[in-house]
Amino acid sequence: MLRRGGFAGIPAQAPIAALCYVVLKGGEPPGAECVIDFKGQSADAAADQALAKLMTLIARFDDESTPYRSLDISMWKNRYGTYDDLARVKEWSLSGGVDEIEGGGGPGGAGP
Repeated sequence: MLRRGGFAGIPAQAPIAALCYVVLKGGEPPGAECVIDFKGQSADAAADQALAKLMTLIARFDDESTPYRSLDISMWKNRYGTYDDLARVKEWSLSGGVDEIEGGGGPGGAGP
């Protein structure tokens, strides 16, 4: 946002001195500032790279043929996540897969 002029009074392409985040856990200290080390890469270059990756991802999901899968990474298929009930993961996992769903036998389908 900073590099694109998203803040009033700061010109677009203003250099980024550093990126940091604040850890808030309660107790003492009340917050700890953590500066991100980009290991030889400037904060400007890292921000530009992150924006390029975001734009690529947005373009990918802007394509109507791109599916929105709740379990895209197979290594997590055996783990039940916090929001899996909202994605109906258990219900959909009982089907025979994409072929059965496309054939009408999956959840919500008409069946044979």
